[in-house]
Amino acid sequence: MNPDLLPLPCLTSLVLAYSAWQALSLVMDRHHADIHGRGTEPSAKQRQRGRWLGTLALVLALAVCVQNSGWGIGPVAWLGTMTLAALLVVLQLWYAPRSLLHTAKPAWLLAALLCLLVLL
Repeated sequence: MNPDLLPLPCLTSLVLAYSAWQALSLVMDRHHADIHGRGTEPSAKQRQRGRWLGTLALVLALAVCVQNSGWGIGPVAWLGTMTLAALLVVLQLWYAPRSLLHTAKPAWLLAALLCLLVLL
């Protein structure tokens, strides 16, 4: 397999953006209710943690893109990976909302591993 087809920084940025959108969507009232049942809301601590994790992952995705492509193309690549990751999360929430809980932890673990490989 040709390693240039999907470079490691691109995959890292995509997984980080996917994890970020997952974290941000899981603390929204509507998506939380879709997954956990109507009438439930995330706690204030869960909301704060999800927002911080989502923001951190998006900033790290930007750092990976800028480190890989420079400031000229990096932010454009970041917007592209954010868009693709958001589309994946939206489709997952639309067709199988409960599956988001099953993919969240593996996505975060993969994001952390790839981030260590790329940024260090």
